[in-house]
Amino acid sequence: MPRILVLVPEDVDLAGEIEAARSAADPGTEIVTRNVPLASVPPVSAQDWALADLAMMAAGQTAMEEGFDALVVADFGDYGVSALRSLLAIPVVGAGKTAMLHALTLAGSFTVLATSRDIERARRLVHDNALHRQCAGLHEVGNAEAVAAHSANAEAVVLAGGAADLVKGSAHVPLSRPVPVAVKMAESFVGLGLTHSRQGYPEPEKRKADLIRAISDA
Repeated sequence: MPRILVLVPEDVDLAGEIEAARSAADPGTEIVTRNVPLASVPPVSAQDWALADLAMMAAGQTAMEEGFDALVVADFGDYGVSALRSLLAIPVVGAGKTAMLHALTLAGSFTVLATSRDIERARRLVHDNALHRQCAGLHEVGNAEAVAAHSANAEAVVLAGGAADLVKGSAHVPLSRPVPVAVKMAESFVGLGLTHSRQGYPEPEKRKADLIRAISDA
């Protein structure tokens, strides 16, 4: 059965999401969490995002050597996902993009509800993945708009980061919880024998594992 490494940012309480992922996983799937300290929190600027990329890359770059079959970045920001895909041959799944695409398998559009930590990064992910037409809006949890998002602004709701603990479910609107969805996606890739494309994510000519670790630890 698959062993899945889940990288968890230390500045967000994702205990409920990890528990939900364990409950959703197939019997026998081993889920190992690894807390990742970010150099600058909350990660709200481009510099913070670059440092978060490094932190996730340093934490996950030896996943294959450690015997894992897949890796999940549990941070909604998908930090380090592209770099880790270049370093690893096993499936690397980011919670953010995966949750948004999952929502579109259940509905024609989605709204993202996020905490202040993740709202700007969520906006960037929507833009970078060309999902602006399907995204009905991005709302910070606590605003009046967020309350109406379940029924008025979209057909499905993506709960970014710690938003899952702050938003009540709706019987009429599917709620996409990024960490459980990402773990199940990783599990399915392992079962299907699939991983990311080497055309899209080529291996580096020279690996710099020690340098990545040193910069991340600085």
